[in-house]
Amino acid sequence: MANSIPIRCRRQVLDSEGVQRIRYAALEILERTGVAVKSKKAQNLLRDAGCDFDEKSSIVRFPPSLVEDLARKNKRSVTFFGRTPGHDARLDGEHVHVCSDGNGTMAMDFETRERRMSRKEDVAKAAFVSDALKGHGVNWPSVTSQDVPMGTRHIHDLQASLENTEKHITLATNTTDWEVEDVLALAAAAAGGSEEFEKRPFLSSIHTSSSPLHIDAEGMDAGFVAADGGMPICFYVMPGPGATGPVTLAGTVAVGVAEALAGNTIIQLHRPGTAFVFACGMAVLDMKASTRAGGGPEHGLTSAAYTQVAHHFGFPALSGGFVTTSKEPDEQAAYEKFASAVTPILAGTDMIAGIGLLEDCRTIWLEQMVIDDEISRIIGRMAQGIEVSDDSLALDVIDRVGPGKDFLGQRHTMDRFRKEHFIPVVSDRSSWDSWVARGSKSTLTRAGDEVRRILKEHTVEPVRDEMGEVAASLIKKRAK
Repeated sequence: MANSIPIRCRRQVLDSEGVQRIRYAALEILERTGVAVKSKKAQNLLRDAGCDFDEKSSIVRFPPSLVEDLARKNKRSVTFFGRTPGHDARLDGEHVHVCSDGNGTMAMDFETRERRMSRKEDVAKAAFVSDALKGHGVNWPSVTSQDVPMGTRHIHDLQASLENTEKHITLATNTTDWEVEDVLALAAAAAGGSEEFEKRPFLSSIHTSSSPLHIDAEGMDAGFVAADGGMPICFYVMPGPGATGPVTLAGTVAVGVAEALAGNTIIQLHRPGTAFVFACGMAVLDMKASTRAGGGPEHGLTSAAYTQVAHHFGFPALSGGFVTTSKEPDEQAAYEKFASAVTPILAGTDMIAGIGLLEDCRTIWLEQMVIDDEISRIIGRMAQGIEVSDDSLALDVIDRVGPGKDFLGQRHTMDRFRKEHFIPVVSDRSSWDSWVARGSKSTLTRAGDEVRRILKEHTVEPVRDEMGEVAASLIKKRAK
């Protein structure tokens, strides 16, 4: 499968008893504590389905049988279609698709080295660079177009993304029903009609809870429109251990699973068969700095545990990863991004978001996208493990070479080394003298060189002309 990591060497953070206990804890939370559901439409659906509803508090208590029955009807494997078929991403529990992270508001200007508010051009450049990266599978617009009116940003963001990537796009800026309607109009124009889009929906829609245990009306109603338009729903939960969730990781994961199950129950009651993805980003509250500690080891652990429970219920999983609180592409960024990504990738998270952003998903650096892609491919090699077969044991080759010689000239070496060995793009493995002779370039400088190469050489399949016309019409309409 293109641009994906096959998971053969799986590592789990929960044993089977731990998965079961979190499962039943989440069901008990839904039945005993309940979730505040503010959408009137959702309230009516849940009441009609037999849920206990308190009119005054808007708290809904969910019968476990209803939750589990609707969970069982979910599609375990979901295809996130690319704009072109070569970039389809299959969320099947056997592959990890690395995704850019979304909705940052700042950018490090690649030319001027100025940190500034993000612009539409940054959305476009980030999509273009991510389209070229071999380890990148799905595009979540990394930043938003802060240089246009707020009521039109969702249109500008999607237009810039569609024009600069052929990969699947997942959106989080369509938070109202009318924004989703605009998104679907653009998607139809790009696909050649609404029916064509519904056959191959190359957009998915992110909708969120407000932890702990709260689902607002506007976002839920927007989710209904997205589901009706054929878009897969990624329901993103973000309880933070010690703040919007219990300080313990297991307790916070249970809260997140309860929120996601509530979201699926509502969506399936509205439109049965809608593709639904469990999504999360659970970082602890740093008790010294009083900030969200994105990139801490707990972030990776909660993502991996959430993935295991999601898979146990039969859902694909999307989690945050490659997260760091560092302000620049430095040593802290490297070890925090690796720490927050390696655990969920090895756990088999279907989609992991985070590449390219620093400051806990606030600022885009194009160089960091390239560095993170290298990290993802390194972890991907780890996830493949070691193949043991007649060909890989190579007894005939060993016998042919014999004692005291080397294997460099063997056909077996030439045929296998690209598959067996990790081949870096950014990392420099040369000697000191060779490194100095080539200018003593830092990792950041080499990543910048790769960005320049991509911007100069990479190409993207053009989008239909009518998409631009529809975008201009919608921008004019919403600008009023």
